[in-house]
Amino acid sequence: MTKTNRHGEYFVDSNGCPAERVVIGGTDVVIHYDDIPESDVTTVNGIPCTTPLRTVIDLAPQLGRDDLALMVRDCLDRGLFTADEALARVVEPDIRTRRGATLLRQILSDPSTRA
Repeated sequence: MTKTNRHGEYFVDSNGCPAERVVIGGTDVVIHYDDIPESDVTTVNGIPCTTPLRTVIDLAPQLGRDDLALMVRDCLDRGLFTADEALARVVEPDIRTRRGATLLRQILSDPSTRA
């Protein structure tokens, strides 16, 4: 369900979290609202952002299986996270029921992704 307000459009994103589509300076921006644990936050050039693993989990529902597998393989190859770290994170209570965590578990269960 979407609902429009004077600022933009509210909706539920592909992870089941509230989101809002707004225009800032002529650019369409989607703002996602979520409680993110400190373990999923890192700082890059002084800017707080989600870790690569959390970013993959959050983006997974928006990607096709092949694109998600490529993204995961790239992250593993670059050492951004390990398969064991990812498997441990996607079963934690705060994230295990998210669609992205389920999709990532499926990708990691394929031996070709982890090879």
